[in-house]
Amino acid sequence: MKHPIIISCLVVLLAMGCAVKPAGKGTKSARQELAALDSPDVVSVEASLERGALAALKNAEYSKSAALYQQLVDQDNKEFRYKLGLAESLRRLGEHKIAIDMYDQIIELKPGHVDAFEGKALAVMALGDVEEASKLFERILEREPNRWRSLNALGIMFASKNLPSDGMQYLDEALIQSPKNPSVLNNIGLVQAMLKHYPSAVESLDKGSRYATGGQRKQIDLNLALVHGIFGQMDKARDIVETYYDGAALENNLGLYAHLANNDELAKSYLNMALSGSNHYYERAWKNLDLVANKSKNEYDTTPGQKNFVVSPAGGALAPAAKGAPLPLAPATVDVPQGQLAPVR
Repeated sequence: MKHPIIISCLVVLLAMGCAVKPAGKGTKSARQELAALDSPDVVSVEASLERGALAALKNAEYSKSAALYQQLVDQDNKEFRYKLGLAESLRRLGEHKIAIDMYDQIIELKPGHVDAFEGKALAVMALGDVEEASKLFERILEREPNRWRSLNALGIMFASKNLPSDGMQYLDEALIQSPKNPSVLNNIGLVQAMLKHYPSAVESLDKGSRYATGGQRKQIDLNLALVHGIFGQMDKARDIVETYYDGAALENNLGLYAHLANNDELAKSYLNMALSGSNHYYERAWKNLDLVANKSKNEYDTTPGQKNFVVSPAGGALAPAAKGAPLPLAPATVDVPQGQLAPVR
């Protein structure tokens, strides 16, 4: 990996005593040049590394930011900013246990550091320890009640427990604190879908998509397509999915949506087309088709959008719950889980 070391090389060259022309009018002397290099305007290698790490973290280049922050930590193991940046990068890379250890080191250096406590809580939540994470988030909100990440996380946790109304209270407050946040808007839209509030769900997801970029926009768009499909708006769902997929992937997604809308004949049609379109999707489409064909319709309501839903906070599918248990219909896409509540960033 390249590092910005040009400035330090310039310092070395000047310090070697190269021949310097006498200072004339409008020309700085060697002493003046060296003084300028020592001035605050010159960016040190360490500051340049930190700037690059911050930019990488902001741009979701988490492997790059983790590598840069690790170099900074190696240079100064007592600087909590570097440790926090490394912990945040590791958490977003899914290295939650290592991140928790790093957060604990920060808390030891600066007891009561809210950002470190919040990051630790998010990592604990990602590991599935909901009870411990809830305690940490509640402690954080007692100290700083306007922390949108903690409010958003508690909203996800309540929704995951099939308590969408309680979750919505936290998510609404998170949106007040961070009005254009795509993650919060995505989560609100999915919880509104759980509550059978179709127009509101569409509005929230559409707004979240407009504020999102890159992979996050793709995730939110596919969640929006899912909600359209659940409520029987298959044409609108298709228009969105066609932006990202074609062929077997498209047909498999639409088969899932049709099933969720209680139109299993249409679901079979889409899934049969997926079967004939791609070996890559063959096993997934076949399993989906088998589940749709053999599931008794008596277990569900028969109107679009009337099934019950459960939501996973970090990577699971929004799936219909039959007699209290989620139907194991595989999401149609491998890389973008359907109905995923957006992870807190």
